Amino acid sequence: MPPAYDLIIERGGSIVVETIEACDEDAAWRAGLMLHIDALMAVVCRDEHDPESTRA
Repeated sequence: MPPAYDLIIERGGSIVVETIEACDEDAAWRAGLMLHIDALMAVVCRDEHDPESTRA
């Protein structure tokens, strides 16, 4: 199962979080930009088993 990533999106002045699955961070960014080109603010890995997800 690929790791889950949260897409942080600004929509109408509010922050919205949408969760997707992607094979890596680059793929998550690409998917996020394809879905929300004008609103994507950040991508955050939320897989608890991925040591990279705990970095600040």
